[in-house]
Amino acid sequence: MKTQKLAVIGAGHVGSHVLAYAASSELFGEIAVIDPRDKIAYGEALDQDHATGLISRRNINIHSGGYEEVADADIVIVSATHVYAPDPVPADRQELIKNNAAIIREIMDNIVKYTRDAILIFITNPADTVAYIACNEYDYPTQQILSTGCMLDSSRLRHLIGRHYGVDPKSVSGYMMGEHGYTAFPVLSRLTVGGIPFDQLAEYFPEVEPLSPDQITEHVVQTAYEVFDAKVGVTNAGVAESAIEVARAILLDEKAIYPVAVPFVNGEYGFDKPSAFSVPCVLGRNGVERRLTVSLNDWETEKLNISVASIQASIELAESLK
Repeated sequence: MKTQKLAVIGAGHVGSHVLAYAASSELFGEIAVIDPRDKIAYGEALDQDHATGLISRRNINIHSGGYEEVADADIVIVSATHVYAPDPVPADRQELIKNNAAIIREIMDNIVKYTRDAILIFITNPADTVAYIACNEYDYPTQQILSTGCMLDSSRLRHLIGRHYGVDPKSVSGYMMGEHGYTAFPVLSRLTVGGIPFDQLAEYFPEVEPLSPDQITEHVVQTAYEVFDAKVGVTNAGVAESAIEVARAILLDEKAIYPVAVPFVNGEYGFDKPSAFSVPCVLGRNGVERRLTVSLNDWETEKLNISVASIQASIELAESLK
């Protein structure tokens, strides 16, 4: 009987966290680490493999290898990115496409040599454009490609609302849409706290000063840069765990709904040019099993237009770099 296998491509700040969370998730019987820096991949894999001797850990097979490891993988998580050191990492995620487009194309060139069966989860930024490249430039099943998109942004949204109203963030149901970046926005028309709609919260929490949509948007977007600046150009833990949560929903066929980035090429939301951005999606064993193109109010529609314009500019830049 085959155990479930994960391949992690990219063993840097984010990839090492993906590996650590995956090793503790009990989802996988085998994990392979792939990185052109062979020694780093070997070291990260060996470090985690040594920990399987601990009573608290399951005895799973953790090792490094080449792209042939994706041939029998169920899930491939791609976190590879251009290394800027000693130069600073650009704060605008869309700027990263100038270097990451070539990296993603090289990775996809190698993946399709060995498989078209694995579910591909991209963390590499800009997450939306990366998902577009993988979906539209390669003969790979579209429903099996996604990026973590606004998963982490949505967690930050629920964290903000939960802390503001003094409740567990998990009691908040809500999500961000659009770009994973500066122009992400909250879909407040569908946000609830314990089932109470956002626009009715003042009735139930009269002592709490309400937050405006713009205040919430600014906080959620800027809090990412608090982490980025404090950790000197990297955010890794939250997005790595987001990827494992997506993987769990897929492997366990949970039919969970998460705001991941997927391609849009058929004029959805009235956009003439193809794009990729985050919307709520039903995730199961087949990958993205349904995209929920929810209706938006006027404020949200305006924000989506701004967000998609930013992503389309990034896509155009990526296409010019072929």
